[in-house]
Amino acid sequence: MNRVTQALQEVPYFRELPDTAIKNVARRTRLREAKAGQAILVQGQECAGLGVVVAGQVRVSRSSPEGREQILRILGPGRTFNDAAVIDGKSNPGTVTAAEDSVVALVPRQVLLGLIQEYPSVSAAMLHLLAYRLRSVVDLTEDSALHSVVARVARLLLRCCEGDQPLVEGVPDACVRITQQDIAALTGSVREVVQRALKLLEQAGAIRMARARIQVLDAAILREYAEGQR
Repeated sequence: MNRVTQALQEVPYFRELPDTAIKNVARRTRLREAKAGQAILVQGQECAGLGVVVAGQVRVSRSSPEGREQILRILGPGRTFNDAAVIDGKSNPGTVTAAEDSVVALVPRQVLLGLIQEYPSVSAAMLHLLAYRLRSVVDLTEDSALHSVVARVARLLLRCCEGDQPLVEGVPDACVRITQQDIAALTGSVREVVQRALKLLEQAGAIRMARARIQVLDAAILREYAEGQR
């Protein structure tokens, strides 16, 4: 229970709630443990509540009928998922998968709606976070529609090295351990195309690829590719 309470206290929605309210929410949550690669929520299924990462790391994604995956967000402890479904009561908008062995808490929809009515600070914090996430999705849509794969990969790596990766919350080392498959899923591409883009950036002197790691050597060159100047 202490671990759940601590995770809830880190959620932006709940930071201004009194301890008694946090503990009441903790008592009404359902804990779910998931092994790496295991689905926690499935896109299109009935809303299972507001998810809160207690331990580990999860990925929110959508998949095409052909099996292509687009990662929408990577989340660590104290971060929420399935927020939109809890608000409108509709189906889960994405699939949530454990990126490593993880523990999540699911807050029932009625519990959250009750908090919104009783504590206006909850709804204000939700609007702020949802606006931030909406902007990041708009940026993602722009990247996919207006930029080449090389530019999208360069923009992703540039954001990582600058510590401003809008698709990642609460996972400080997510970019350190990023794989080619991760980059493909984050940029809406496929691994083979991303591999060629990375090779081009390496030949240009922007990055160095090592085992399970991509090191940025020259951010200025990377920025030129990110902005379509090369």
